[in-house]
Amino acid sequence: MNLFSRWLLLTFSVWLADVVVGGIDISGGFWNHLWVAALFGLANAIIGNAIRLVAFPALILTLGAFTIVVNAWMLMLVGNVSESLNVDGFGSALFGGLIISAVTALTRGRVGRD
Repeated sequence: MNLFSRWLLLTFSVWLADVVVGGIDISGGFWNHLWVAALFGLANAIIGNAIRLVAFPALILTLGAFTIVVNAWMLMLVGNVSESLNVDGFGSALFGGLIISAVTALTRGRVGRD
C-alpha cells in the first residue's frame, strides 16, 4: 500500500474517531481531517516509534495492546499542536486510539504493502 493510500486510510480512521467519540472534535471539513491525519502520521512515525522502542517490554507483556495507549498519546499530542483537533481528555484519546488501531489492523491484513 503506498503512502497516499495509507494517508487516506488514516484520514478515514481519524474521521471515524471524530464521529464516534464525543470527546474528539475536528473543526472544519475534509481538508482539516487530512491535515490532522498527516500530523498524526508524522507524530506517530517519529515520536511514536521512539515511545514503542522504550515501551517494548509493555508491548510484549500486553501482546501489542499497549499500541492503543501510544496512539492515544499521539492523538493528544496532535491535539495540543493543531488548532483543528480538540481532544477532551485521555479517556477520549484512548477510545480514539482504539478506533484508529482497529481500522489500521483490519486493513493492514487485507491490503498488501508495495
